[in-house]
Amino acid sequence: MSDSEPSRPMQVTVLAEDRLTAQGVEAHLIADDRVRLLPADAEERPDVLLLITDDLGERTFAVLKRYCPEDPAGAPRLVLVANRPTAEQLVRVVGLGLVAFMSRERTTLADITEMLCAVARGAASLPQSMLGSLLEQIRTGQWNDQGVGADDESSSLTTRELAVLRQLAAGFSTTEIAAALHYSERTVKYIIHEIIARHGLRNRVHAVAFALQNGLL
Repeated sequence: MSDSEPSRPMQVTVLAEDRLTAQGVEAHLIADDRVRLLPADAEERPDVLLLITDDLGERTFAVLKRYCPEDPAGAPRLVLVANRPTAEQLVRVVGLGLVAFMSRERTTLADITEMLCAVARGAASLPQSMLGSLLEQIRTGQWNDQGVGADDESSSLTTRELAVLRQLAAGFSTTEIAAALHYSERTVKYIIHEIIARHGLRNRVHAVAFALQNGLL
């Protein structure tokens, strides 16, 4: 699949605290032929989960966990539109598939559509301040991801894997990483896939967090 356009419409499920918000976002998205909406109770797993919320409470985390399969590679990519989460909430939501965050007070419907398309192409987007909060949580020992074996010998990463992860941490897409590192897009995708599969991670943001946790970035 090319990074420029997905081979089929991305399958998106919208979760919101109130039905009015959900209906408004769904009405906007359904008019875009790049998007195929899936209801929250659909048997199919979405490619992207769009969560719009004011507060990341325990009820919200319980809903998100329903979309996390045993195989991390099968988890949908999570786009979060919310008020600024705490550092602790950020750590938890990364473990549940977060790839992009958008501030609710500054985000428009058009912004959401473009972010979903970027995520479908392989991009990730976390503000640098949020990456800083995540790093601080890791440094102070508050990252608690039981799914990752940090002491395993396989936790080491190759030079080119680290180079790709540094680009991911800076928010670049696979297309941009390929250009910067002079690799093909296929090679960049393969490197990312290998990191995620080898360490049982959920997605690209989770891979960056894993590297930070182990002092590799």
